[in-house]
Amino acid sequence: MNNAVKAKELLTWAGFPKICAPVVESTQDGIIRMAEAIYKSEADIMEWRVDHYKDFHNIEEVNKMLSGIREVLKDKPLLFTFRTSHEGGAADISYNEYAALLSTAGVNADLVDVEAYRQGDIKGLIKKLEKQAVVIGSYHDFNSTPSTKEIIDRLAYIKDMGAGIPKIAVMPRNKMDVTRLMEATLLAREKLGGGAVITMSMAEMGLISRVAAEFTGSVVTFGCIGRPSAPGQIEVSRLKELMMGLHYTQEREKGHGRT
Repeated sequence: MNNAVKAKELLTWAGFPKICAPVVESTQDGIIRMAEAIYKSEADIMEWRVDHYKDFHNIEEVNKMLSGIREVLKDKPLLFTFRTSHEGGAADISYNEYAALLSTAGVNADLVDVEAYRQGDIKGLIKKLEKQAVVIGSYHDFNSTPSTKEIIDRLAYIKDMGAGIPKIAVMPRNKMDVTRLMEATLLAREKLGGGAVITMSMAEMGLISRVAAEFTGSVVTFGCIGRPSAPGQIEVSRLKELMMGLHYTQEREKGHGRT
């Protein structure tokens, strides 16, 4: 069984959400050092943010880096992400270069992030990638939180595009924005027949959405080891501790500790 199959099983199991830790280093030494830290941590998945890598234009170097990361991670799944500046990333490239990078190097990872709303043949790219990796179709709004209907519609659209797991991250302006994102996640799962989704409300205000991923049904939540990749990420160990505090155990269901 390869890691891509393991990753698919990992994220389609309706159990405790998996914690993904991003790596945003620019050098080979820095990336490997962080991969080693993630391997030893409580994180379940490493996300390599390729847009931060200084040699991302060189696919051969990217593939060499992938080999080095895989050697360190062993059986932990790897998520390959190039986040464009339009969606909060560190760099930008043309669609042709983006598609070439993902379809040539990304298929050597276990999971691949595809920005579902960027211009180009995204549906065709997803179809190509899904043969070898789990595709996470993503949408990020760093300015606001859309309406409940729009969040649900966007997740459904990404699923219709062929992505294995739709993902949406939004920026809250108030607490109602956070609760709306969480409500929309629950409703979207119903609309998608219980299919896997990943959602989060960003910034410090949205932390509860990361911690309560098990309650809303988000199969992955993001924490950090060192430098975060997005506002609101906290250290993996602390995130796991908070998540376990909310974990609905069988003992609670049986009424132990009832007041």
